[in-house]
Amino acid sequence: MSNRQPNAFHRAFPAREFFRGSARSVLFWSLFNGLLLTLILVDLFLIIDLLNHRGKITVRGEQNVLALQDIRSVEAPVIVPEQEAKPENELDEAGPDEAKSEEGPGKSAEIEKGNTETPAPENPNYLILTDTGILPSVWWVQVKYQNGILKQLYQRFPLLQENQSALFTLILVALVLASLRVLIRWRSRQLSLKISRHVSMTLRSMIHRQALRLGPGDLSGKETDQAFNLFIKDVEVVENGVFQWVYRMSQHPVTLLILFLFAVSIDWRLTFQCVIPLAAAWYFLLQYRKNYELQHAKTLVSIESELSLLAENLRSTRLVRGYGMEIVEHDRFQKHLEKYSENTTNLKRVEGWVHRIARGLAVFCSCLVIFLVGYKVLLNPESLPFSAAILIVGIFSFFYLPVNGLYELIGVRSGANIAASSVYRYLNKIPEVSQAVGAKFLEPLSQALQFENVSYRLSSQEPEILSGFDLKIPAGTSTAFVSLEALAPRAASYLIPRFIEPKSGRVLMDGEDSAWVTLESLRAEAIYVGGNDLCLTGTVKENIRCGDERYSLQEVIAASKEVRAHQFVQNLPQGYETALGQNGEELTIGECFRLGLARALLRKPALLIIEEPEGPLDEDTKTLLEDTYSRIFQNRTIFIIPSRITTLRNADQVVLIHEGKVEAVDTQANLLKKSALYRHWEYTRFNQFRHLQEPSNGR
Repeated sequence: MSNRQPNAFHRAFPAREFFRGSARSVLFWSLFNGLLLTLILVDLFLIIDLLNHRGKITVRGEQNVLALQDIRSVEAPVIVPEQEAKPENELDEAGPDEAKSEEGPGKSAEIEKGNTETPAPENPNYLILTDTGILPSVWWVQVKYQNGILKQLYQRFPLLQENQSALFTLILVALVLASLRVLIRWRSRQLSLKISRHVSMTLRSMIHRQALRLGPGDLSGKETDQAFNLFIKDVEVVENGVFQWVYRMSQHPVTLLILFLFAVSIDWRLTFQCVIPLAAAWYFLLQYRKNYELQHAKTLVSIESELSLLAENLRSTRLVRGYGMEIVEHDRFQKHLEKYSENTTNLKRVEGWVHRIARGLAVFCSCLVIFLVGYKVLLNPESLPFSAAILIVGIFSFFYLPVNGLYELIGVRSGANIAASSVYRYLNKIPEVSQAVGAKFLEPLSQALQFENVSYRLSSQEPEILSGFDLKIPAGTSTAFVSLEALAPRAASYLIPRFIEPKSGRVLMDGEDSAWVTLESLRAEAIYVGGNDLCLTGTVKENIRCGDERYSLQEVIAASKEVRAHQFVQNLPQGYETALGQNGEELTIGECFRLGLARALLRKPALLIIEEPEGPLDEDTKTLLEDTYSRIFQNRTIFIIPSRITTLRNADQVVLIHEGKVEAVDTQANLLKKSALYRHWEYTRFNQFRHLQEPSNGR
């Protein structure tokens, strides 16, 4: 059964959030960005049309002449009588010298100069104008769409009425619009980042809170590592997924819609003729990609299998040489090597075909669009001028970016959904320890602590760490837990402050079941000092206080002196105000451990649980710890997980745990005499050869 939650990403960023707050602003800016894209496309059309016609326009018919003159806002049109008019195509193709010879010097000047005005002859029906700026584009739009927006712009801005000034103005407008689009896209990115960061901060806060609920019971450290990876890696994947989802989903669909509508507005039949084969080619490419990914995965598995077999042959050299199998082994190796080479070749061949097919489809689609557009231009140039045709080809070229962006977004969201599933699975875990309703306040331990038939395991699939664990310890004594199973002493220690809950059995403190006392009072009287605990980010004083302002600096100093930490703290740059943790002073293992002891003793607990550091301690720390233990062990119940032989010797009794049960309880000296199991444990932990690596056995 898959642990993936299909709605995990939706849970992290619900769809309704698209229409609220910053996401709504992103949509607004995207729509405005789309409007600017439309204006840029119109501006590009005008530039291309200006370069194509060079401001020259020819119209026939009295009504057209009058309509064109109305656009130019000139009273007397420059006209040619119908009987002298040449066919339109002949005039368009005639050069300036030919026109001059046919019309005469005076008349030619009047026709070629767009701003010249002459009296209109009878039956005017033909007009030629040059150097008119964007007038040909305005006339085509007026005839095709009956739209007067460009007409008004042409009449109000004289810069658009001459070629050079019109070209300069249009290019300047394109630069301004493109700059505005860059600014708007930057603003959209910033808002999208703000949204994704808010989601990541929320998830990290939830992970932090959940880690505090689950963390104390993490015996093996796996849950802590899991929380760390979720906090750093998975949340980052979700953050990127939310950013891409908000940014691309607000940009690409709007861009596609605007490009499509603009192409439809130019020629809707031609647009659909191009879109349908393009969509079919894209669908074919997607299906081919899916099949390729499946085949690619299978081929990779085969390659890895063959590589493993080849590597396995390298480990069998002793057997091969010892039994004279060189020829057989060589033939076998060559067989697997050829198969590996064949699989690698197939993989490269498949990859090559994918690239070739993708390029072929791209070339085919490009040629198809160019053919359809070119055929339309040749068939009816009046309905689709060359400038509009170039713009349509450009629009279909730009289709690739948003379509491919949306396709990639599917993979980004899928990865973010998997990461979000991992986060929410962790957040949905229920802490095994909770405070009972009506729990009592616990008084300091004064008589005995008892484990009554306690059993504990990490999960139902793993073996029991404690099984039928029975033990009674008098108050005011020091007890060391030792075991061949590394987690057993820690599990017994974690049960006392209820960092973990027994699967069965009870832990009694002065006859009171610890499950029915308040966690606050229990953990105030039973404090755990971990040998591998790191210093918190903050000053030395803050590390010892742990945020409790009730303790004065004098009390902090007194606790430090009791554990022999005051001297090294005084030698730090700012003493008790010295910053520790990230970007602060680095302390040794022994110094961190002594700060942990000071932190515990400041609260004057009746019961102290100490797990000594596993790392090596310097000689000064070892000497100081001896004196520290002699002080703090008095008039207090101590449980300790030792890492030094001297600690065992100073403990009142040693509890040997084996297979989850109490194997023996006695002093270190007596156990050394009576228990072979204890002698074995002590030898494996403290003999002088324990750190030497054992030589690996050859095969």
